[in-house]
Amino acid sequence: MTTLPRFRASRPSAAIAVSRRPARSPRGRLRTAGAVLALAALGAVGLAPAAASAATVPTATPVSAPTTTPVAVPAAAVKLPSGIEPLSPYIPQTSCEWVDKPGSLALGALLKATYPGTSYGVTRGCTGTMTSEHYDGRAVDWMNSIRKPAQAAQATAVLNWLFATDAAGNKYANARRLGVMYIIWNGQIWGSYNQTWKPYMTCASHPEASMDTTCHRDHVHFSLSWAGAMKRTSFWTGSVAAVDYGPCRVSDLNYAAPYTGVVNKTRCTSYPTITAPAGSAAGYTGLVKFSGAQLQSGANGNAVTALQKGLGLSADGTFGPTTATAVVDFKSTHGLPATAVVDAPTWRALLLAYKPTGAYAGATKPATTTSKPTTSKPAVTTKPAAKPVNPLSQYKKTTLKYGSKGAAVTALQKRLRLPQVTGTFASKTQNAVKTFQRTHRLPVTGVVDTATWVALGA
Repeated sequence: MTTLPRFRASRPSAAIAVSRRPARSPRGRLRTAGAVLALAALGAVGLAPAAASAATVPTATPVSAPTTTPVAVPAAAVKLPSGIEPLSPYIPQTSCEWVDKPGSLALGALLKATYPGTSYGVTRGCTGTMTSEHYDGRAVDWMNSIRKPAQAAQATAVLNWLFATDAAGNKYANARRLGVMYIIWNGQIWGSYNQTWKPYMTCASHPEASMDTTCHRDHVHFSLSWAGAMKRTSFWTGSVAAVDYGPCRVSDLNYAAPYTGVVNKTRCTSYPTITAPAGSAAGYTGLVKFSGAQLQSGANGNAVTALQKGLGLSADGTFGPTTATAVVDFKSTHGLPATAVVDAPTWRALLLAYKPTGAYAGATKPATTTSKPTTSKPAVTTKPAAKPVNPLSQYKKTTLKYGSKGAAVTALQKRLRLPQVTGTFASKTQNAVKTFQRTHRLPVTGVVDTATWVALGA
């Protein structure tokens, strides 16, 4: 698996800072039955020479091997065209998607079928700390250990097969036909955008077995282009696929919407990562961090945890019935379709509803300065400026409930940032009050009492 910097528009770095958190174990979501999905696409199995013994950690660059024991290599089931895809540009992950893409599954299944006893994994939940095509379903971790000679020989055979020049003189032919964007294996990274093996992180200084997962010595990582991940490349279809740049971020959210299947032939604009203002509450900071990541029932991970904390729920990182109900309530209150899908409009409503502004943003301490003694005339003493009166303070002892009307209801609706300010306490206002109370650990009654007014800033 990869550990690439978050939201980088440039190519993945071959030398990442040593302080970066080690990558997680690639055991998650192994596709033990995944081969079924691509068996129909498998053709006759070819053979390649075995690799040399890998009891010690060798170089990661594919090497010619003695012709002792033949090692199988994959083969396409379709007739390959005379044309071929260009080497893929670097197209980083921009969206969070909990869907294994068909080309990723097909590649994993092809490797598993060619090398029985191996396994693979594809998608994982976004962490918000790094960029990885595992988070949008475009990466495959194929489990092979450099420390086991037979498995190391399989990995070498696959790499040699991917990089081989075909009969028409096309270099890296199978890598191009599969849409391979980059590979990480045995402490080195190869990119289709530079066709060079480079050291990965600080792995050359860490040959110990405890670093095997981080340094990709116990699995081979393949990141695919969008065309490859969607199984549109010539290896699977017999037709050359166009470059697809996938979903693009917008400037006000940190993640793009999920891939729609429509080919995007234009490179995405790169935007800076959005961060919450200094001093923001943790719940709001988490919402900003994962803004734009589409969430729905079945999603899990850090993005779901951030959503749950933002909504004042017990955070377990799993998008279950309780989270779905809270999302539906929030969307209904804010004039959005009452579905349990957290999409871009929902994120914008969440950020607007919980953004700390004005009197509710919290005061910051003024800078302390020490002035030098002076012999000038003493300053004229003036009365301190009066503290601004919070407009809600006058309503602190006013109880509002369903059916209430008047200026207090208008002030409440403005504070809750409801899309329509009517001055009448109806169902949408009541739902917004319940959401606010749940978020602020108050009794969820839908009635605005003194405690609720105080929490609102009165």
